[in-house]
Parts: sequence; C-alpha cells; structure tokens
Amino acid sequence: MKILVTGSSGQLGTEFLSLMKNFEEINNHEIISPTRQELDLRDAQLCEKFILDKSPDLVINFAAYTAVENAEKNIEDAFKINALAPKAFAKSIKKKGGSIIHISTDYVFDGKNKKPYRTNYERNPINIYGKSKAQGEEYIENILNKNQFSIIRTSWLVSKYGNNFVKTILNKLKEKGNNSTLKIISDQKGCITTTKSLSNLIINLIRKKSVNDFIPSYLHWSCRGETNWFEIAKSIKNFGIELNIIETEKKIVPIKSTQYKGICPRPKYSLLNISETEKFIEIESKYWQEELKNLLIELKNKQNNK
Repeated sequence: MKILVTGSSGQLGTEFLSLMKNFEEINNHEIISPTRQELDLRDAQLCEKFILDKSPDLVINFAAYTAVENAEKNIEDAFKINALAPKAFAKSIKKKGGSIIHISTDYVFDGKNKKPYRTNYERNPINIYGKSKAQGEEYIENILNKNQFSIIRTSWLVSKYGNNFVKTILNKLKEKGNNSTLKIISDQKGCITTTKSLSNLIINLIRKKSVNDFIPSYLHWSCRGETNWFEIAKSIKNFGIELNIIETEKKIVPIKSTQYKGICPRPKYSLLNISETEKFIEIESKYWQEELKNLLIELKNKQNNK
C-alpha cells in the first residue's frame, strides 16, 4: 500500500512516523511524506495535482492550521489549509481511487452539550478554526463515498514533540522570576489526547485497511476522563515535582474564560464520546492522568538523552 502523509513534521506526524518503524508489517508499505515546501496546503490546485501524480492508496491528512487565536485574523489561510486542501485531496481520490484518514477536532461542536459528543452530533462551530475544520469535513463527506474516508475527531493534543500545553506549562514552571502565579482557565471542560495513543489508533486502522476490513467514516478519540486546563496544569506541576523534572514554588490558580485576554471564543464543553471507537478497535483508551504522567516521563528521558 502506498501511503501519503501530510503534516509529517508536526507533533502528530512526527510521532506517527516514529511509531511506524516499530511495526514490521506496516513498514512494508511505501510512505510518502512531503515537506511543506513540496506540498503547500494553501495551494488547492497543487494539492489536487500532487495526489493525482503520486496516486496513493491512502492519504493521512495530519496537516492543519491549528493556531486557534491566529485563525481569527488569518481567516483566508485557515480555510485554505483546513477546508480547501482536504477538498482538493477528496476530489483527487474521487478521480483516481484510494481513501483518506482525516484528522479533525472537538472544535467543530459549540460546547453547549452536557454529555460527551457522539460522532453523529450536529456540527456547530463557534470560532474560525472550528468553522474551517467543519467545512473540511463537509467537503470530504460530500465528495467521497462513505467507504473512502475516515474522519477522526480528537481534542487537546499533547506530545513530546512540537509546541503544546504540557510543554508550555512545564517551561513556565521552570522559569525563574518574580511572577510566582500561573493563571489557568478552569471552565472549559474536555480531555487531552496524546499523539502516541492517536498514532496507535491510526496504525490499527491501517492494518484493517490493508486487509480490506470495514473502517467507520467517523471516529472520536481522546484519553479517558473529564478535565479542564487548570486541573491539567496542576497535574503537570505535581507529576513534574514527583519525577524530579522541576522544582517550583509557583502557584497555579483557576480563572474564568472571560478573564483570559483572547479574541477567540472557545467551546465550554468539548468532551468526545470515544466508546464506539474503543469498541471497534477493541482497545480501551487510558485515563488522562496516566497518559500525562507517561508523557512527562518521556519528556524527562528525552531531556536526559540530549
């Protein structure tokens, strides 16, 4: 199978390609991972031509415009990358055959729910990032047959690679200075997802695809449990001290979303219901505290190996 991976230099793409090396049967597949220079997702015509020229059996679209605050200002780029590029991929797949695994987000929902979002719940995004990702989903599902696409919605992605909330909080806790308090939002409920667990899910899907097994068109994936940014930050501090990664006296205090100086509205509740996905792949996701601690151990080992 020929697999084309977009966004291979991002935190999810990097993790995925690293884990792929551990799977002998997957290693037999041909992996194409173009750089941003080779495949500019702002150019829909190039995206369509690239897929037509390479003729992959499977496109895995990790690439996205994920700077949520910046998307409110750079609307054109957000829609080009998050909506028009997936549309171009879908059009090419329609012409040449193949399928796509497309990574989407909890931000396609409005956050007004009181229980975890199932895959069939109505999209109603409240910010530009969410709207661009929702439009990308719509293009894919309108152009392709259901057996040609799998849209995986995930939330609050963290890893040892790239920039993410865990690494940001760790760095702030390590900083020396007068500011002894970190103010973290406590009224946005959801859950983290590690790139390792999401990559393992995708590898399971590739295994099934390679023997022509059925793959659902929509899946949700995250760690188990419900949390918020404040609770995650507190856990980063506690685990960080326990693992001797940090020494800090800094306090972490909760604040409301209204106290945060941002221009982007965010869902107050964006927990995803992952039970259908767990049942399909016959693997239980781990609770977020366990995954967070494991990630911090990975970060410590990475630092020690430098």
